[in-house]
Amino acid sequence: MPNAKISELPLASMLAETDIHPLVQGSGALAETRHVTLAGMRGALLADRPVHVRDFGAVGNGTTDDTAAIQAAIDAVAAQGGGVVLLGPRRYLVAAADLVVKNGVFLRGRTASGGWRVNGDFTTVNHALLLDAARTIRVHRNGGLEGLAVLRRGMTVPGNLRQGLDAAAAMAGTAITVGDGSGGSGAANGADATLACLLVLGFDWGIYSDGNARLRVRDVLGDCRNGLYLGRAFDVSRISEVNWHPLVTTGRSWSNSRIAISSVADNGSGQVRVTLASAHSLQTGELVNIAEVRNSGASALHGRWTVTVIDATRIDLQNSLYAPGWTSGGACYIQPNRRLGTAFAVAAADMSSFQNCFEYGHDIGWDIQNDVHACNFANIGTDAWVDAADPTTIGIRIGGTARRNKVIGGFLSSKGVSVQCTTTGAEQNELIGVDVTGGARRIAEVLSGALSFVGCDFTGGPGTGNQVLASIHLGDAAGNLIVTGCDTSPVTFTADSPAAMQRLLLAANRSGTGSTNRLAAGRVEIASVGADAAIATRLSADTDGGVNIHRRASGSGALLRLNNGGDAMAASLSLAGSDLTLSSEAGAMVFESRAGGTAVERFRISASGTATLAGPLLLPGSPTASLQAATKQYVDGQFTERRLATLLLAAATTVTYAAHNARMLIANAGASLSLSWANTGDGFSCVVVNRSGTDLALSLTGFTSNTAPTNVDGFTRIRAGGIASLMIYSPDGGTTKICHLSGAGAP
Repeated sequence: MPNAKISELPLASMLAETDIHPLVQGSGALAETRHVTLAGMRGALLADRPVHVRDFGAVGNGTTDDTAAIQAAIDAVAAQGGGVVLLGPRRYLVAAADLVVKNGVFLRGRTASGGWRVNGDFTTVNHALLLDAARTIRVHRNGGLEGLAVLRRGMTVPGNLRQGLDAAAAMAGTAITVGDGSGGSGAANGADATLACLLVLGFDWGIYSDGNARLRVRDVLGDCRNGLYLGRAFDVSRISEVNWHPLVTTGRSWSNSRIAISSVADNGSGQVRVTLASAHSLQTGELVNIAEVRNSGASALHGRWTVTVIDATRIDLQNSLYAPGWTSGGACYIQPNRRLGTAFAVAAADMSSFQNCFEYGHDIGWDIQNDVHACNFANIGTDAWVDAADPTTIGIRIGGTARRNKVIGGFLSSKGVSVQCTTTGAEQNELIGVDVTGGARRIAEVLSGALSFVGCDFTGGPGTGNQVLASIHLGDAAGNLIVTGCDTSPVTFTADSPAAMQRLLLAANRSGTGSTNRLAAGRVEIASVGADAAIATRLSADTDGGVNIHRRASGSGALLRLNNGGDAMAASLSLAGSDLTLSSEAGAMVFESRAGGTAVERFRISASGTATLAGPLLLPGSPTASLQAATKQYVDGQFTERRLATLLLAAATTVTYAAHNARMLIANAGASLSLSWANTGDGFSCVVVNRSGTDLALSLTGFTSNTAPTNVDGFTRIRAGGIASLMIYSPDGGTTKICHLSGAGAP
């Protein structure tokens, strides 16, 4: 080309990496003009400085697609072995392709992008990537994102209830994908990646990591239908200060809308039609919650429903069954802040750590899935709109083969059930020092697997749902549920069956204001360590109510010692000899008491049934009950030195065995005697002294002859002033019934 001044040359409209530029090197006589490409010049000038995306043509006006420019900057830094690529205080559109943050490259903005904005307006947030929902930011090993906002392209600022519902429904795509899911040592794996100080809004998934070891995520705020997925994460991943909150829709008067129910009726097809007190802004197919109906006469309306819109104030509850009975009450809860997904999902992870993480409004707060083991979740939380009383939501769900995981501190609030355990193995998971509130349905439920609550506080009571109990429930497939050191005063324990309830283990809980410490289990045992260092059961209580004192050792039966006020043994009860068994009974039961500092045998029952008493046996002086033991003096008095007891009679008297047998009856003036076989019976006898002044007649019933008593002399009465005996008997075993008079008779 002809010689020309540089100022006379035409302006370059665009610069390319391969463009050749003149470069003067040296000075004076040593100066030489040489050529260099733009890429070479940039490499030399910026070798020790972070690369900025504007150097590669990124515009950052929110409408120009900057994907290629940003990717070029990342590729250039990756080619140098890694480093930092800076974003300016602009909004960069990424739409043409995925953005791949390669090995060793960090894409960095400012210190942090914060979170909540007034009226949910994120349109001025800078250092931001506006990511098309069909694209993702993919981070490879040793790479990362820091100080950026990742916002879904097309996200709007909702201004009313209808727009809030639309904004929640529009969430789509995956904002950040760590690795390519291949795992192992592939170039595209995301091992050792770091995500820090991010704001992530408007996606179906915020962060998705599968097959990446040692992932680091910290200081992330976001609003997505699903928050973070951590799968196949080995060698201690660290997640901290991650908060998924409905930032796009929260903080407005309509964010959580409650509309009172005006009427409930049949829609003509057997389904429930609800009329609301004001316009609802709903569309057919959307969800509502019905609550506050416990005492409305239509408690079955409580729950989550998909609606068919009839008009501005009327909705039909799909798949409902109308039943008359509603009188008044109830409300419809409409939730733009509802997120129909999972905030934190963890699968196949070992020793991963989650600290100070929180979510609001998701159907499932934490989903701890298959093969998650030895992970810890410290000071984590879940929350939702408590008044909506949605029974379908879950705070923490622990399922599959998850095992040996610890949830430490924090609180779980306002879900249908705060904790649900559905694990399949025998190993337990633990919640330690957690505030676990009563949900719209239950505090917790162990449907299968084993779970422990240690030092937890259980709270909750009747809310706007149907439940009036704050319950912890055991299903038929549940393993052991251990509750120890907890405040269980608000809790009612329930179960599918008695067998399920017997797998509940309670110890050292605060169950009220008293000092009672209840131990509960299907079988309760107290054990001690013996001289042989073996742990042996000493006392147990079974499900049938039986309390057992166990043997001391093989060949030594049970021993119960009773101590005195000085805490020294005063007496004991023991089994001596060989063990008693069902097939071969041998041994003895021995009662001992203490005398002169020594335990002395007092009473022994041998295997044959022989009872041996070592000391005197003190008996009552005058026994009153049948088969009661008696003293020798009493027996001698009754049968050797017999004395008749006397009864004074002065009126008509019905003679009975209980009152008159073996007695001396003194018949004074006015006395008369009536005797019957039914009242006296075989073997009755008495002595009658007639002091009535006249011969004493006898009235007889139930005898073989009732006209007169039997007497060899033909006497029928007792002579005045005389003494006679009456004996009632049957000589043939009951067929003949005789009343016999002997002594001073009269015709």
